[in-house]
Amino acid sequence: MGGFGPLERVVMDIVWDAAEPVTVRAVTEALDDRDLAYTTISTVLQKLFDKGWLERERIGRVWFYRAAVGRSDYAARVMHEALHESGGTRSTLLRFVDAMSDEEARMLRDLLSDGGGREDRGDSGDGGYSGGGRP
Repeated sequence: MGGFGPLERVVMDIVWDAAEPVTVRAVTEALDDRDLAYTTISTVLQKLFDKGWLERERIGRVWFYRAAVGRSDYAARVMHEALHESGGTRSTLLRFVDAMSDEEARMLRDLLSDGGGREDRGDSGDGGYSGGGRP
């Protein structure tokens, strides 16, 4: 699966932050300070769609894109992948927990004592997209 490239990440942040599906033009305008061509953004959105990160709907001649996977779900997948690629799950988890702030450690303890938080996924921080998708 892997993480996003730098431009893919910026584009995904725009999509995740949008209140409604976005067009290529809307993303291009949001990236106005980067001086990127419309066709470049169109290609990035198409690739993200092809990889399963985005869903799209055509209305007239215009494609509208929305996230197929929420920001929190994406972060969890990247963390999970990194954990399994580390070769030492136990030691990697220990180092991860050691690097946590007191508040993060408290939150983790609370989640684990509540059964891992599998029932309550309301704090997704991703604009309401719950994930699923292909990636």
